[in-house]
Amino acid sequence: MEKTIKKPTFKEVVAVTTMHLDGGLVFNAQRVGPMNFNSLRNANYGEGFRIPTMPELVQLVYASLENQDYKTAKEVVSTLRNHWLTGNTGILYAKKRMYVQDNPDMENGRISMNQKTLERKLGKHEEKGVVFSDDKKIRFVPYGFKRESQSALELSKNPGVIALVGNEENAEKLARASEHYKEKSYIWALENVDSPKTRVAGLCSDGFVSRFDVDADDSGDCDDRCSFGVLEKDTAGVALKR
Repeated sequence: MEKTIKKPTFKEVVAVTTMHLDGGLVFNAQRVGPMNFNSLRNANYGEGFRIPTMPELVQLVYASLENQDYKTAKEVVSTLRNHWLTGNTGILYAKKRMYVQDNPDMENGRISMNQKTLERKLGKHEEKGVVFSDDKKIRFVPYGFKRESQSALELSKNPGVIALVGNEENAEKLARASEHYKEKSYIWALENVDSPKTRVAGLCSDGFVSRFDVDADDSGDCDDRCSFGVLEKDTAGVALKR
């Protein structure tokens, strides 16, 4: 690993059952789910809380795996093992390319992403071949990134993973999370498609083979998806309005 990533702090506030992470993110320790993606999007995460995006979910997973002495962290790790831990991030596979969008629109209970609209919103910022919108909520990567089994180092540098989790630092954190399992990680992603297909992003760990899995090929219809509500705070500890 080239980038130096410090061990994340993890503060468990038992009285209000929340988990406080670096960067001002606070997660509700009460799990939501299992249910399908559409239901997860519309679920009640607690006052002020919302479903996290994939980049935010990476923070929770990494911090929980690094701090498993905490009861709430253990619950996150257990959820990761028994269900698909899901972020509010959609994927659009088009011919020879993949688009990723945080907080995508929904239509008739399914993710709705339009290729031309996404392309218009892309900006000039680029990381390892991944092109970002100015607000970083939309990412684009040409097809051809490595799928299926790979090492933690490969995971950290994989353009497809960087697009899914929002930036290179999050990809590094995901790779560090994967090192808590014995086997190489596995990326579930579609091969090149002839017609556009939308998918949901998620994470899980395969208990049978002790493996960390990155999911980018599921429609979101299965009833085995879970998440934890998130809110953002400023440096003074005040919840930010959204």
